[in-house]
Amino acid sequence: MNLQKIYEKCFAKVGGKSNKDVSWYLNDRPKKILRQPFFEEAVYAIWVSGKSRNVAVKFLKKAKAKGFRQKYSVIGSWNKGELRQFVEKLHGKPVPKGAYKRWESIYNIAKQINRYSSEDEFRASYFGGKVSSSDLNKEDVQNLVKREYYFIGDTNAKFILRNIGGEFIKPDRWIEELLGYCKMSEDELESKVKDLDIPLGLFDVVIWLYCEKYVKETKYFKAHFKKLFA
Repeated sequence: MNLQKIYEKCFAKVGGKSNKDVSWYLNDRPKKILRQPFFEEAVYAIWVSGKSRNVAVKFLKKAKAKGFRQKYSVIGSWNKGELRQFVEKLHGKPVPKGAYKRWESIYNIAKQINRYSSEDEFRASYFGGKVSSSDLNKEDVQNLVKREYYFIGDTNAKFILRNIGGEFIKPDRWIEELLGYCKMSEDELESKVKDLDIPLGLFDVVIWLYCEKYVKETKYFKAHFKKLFA
C-alpha cells in the first residue's frame, strides 16, 4: 500500500498548508510542556469523546456562557459544591450521569495540577521532567492513562499529547479504517510513516481532515479509498 501517495493526495485535497488545522499543527502547537495548554486539551478531548468536533465546540461555547473558565487554576480552586452548582446551572436537574462524569474528570485534573507549586513540579510528576513537547513518547501516554481519569484512555491520551506538541497518531475511527484497508497494525503504520519522514501527528491530522470532508461515514471508507487509490 502506497502511504506516500495516500498522504500526498489527501494533503492536497484538504488544502495543504493553507488549511487552518494543518497550519495550526505546523505553527501553533506548544513547544513547551505547560499546565494550561495540557488542561485545555484535556477539556477538549474529554468533551469531544464520542461526539463530533462541531458538537463539542458548540457545547463548550455554551459552557463558557454559563460561567466556565477554561483555566486549571480557576476550576482547581472549586470545591465539590461549586462543581455541582456549575454543572446543574449548565445541564439542569437531574444532571445526566455521563455529563457529570466528564465534568468530574475535568475537575479532578484541575485540582491535581493546581496543587503543584511550579511547572517544573508538574512536569516531573506527569512527564518525568521533560520540558520540550517534542520529547513526549509512548511512555508518557501510558503514564497519563494510568492516572485513570474518566474519558482519557490510550486514544485520548495520544490526542492530548499530540495537541500539546508531541508526535502521535490518534487511533480514531478513520485510522482504524485505514489500518484495516492497508492490512497493517498501528505500530506498522507508525513505522512506515516515520520511514517516509512524515510527522506522525501531521499524517493523523491530514487523514482525519480528508475523511471528515470526503468520506463522512466509516461504512464508505473502503469503497472510497479503493476508487481513489486503485
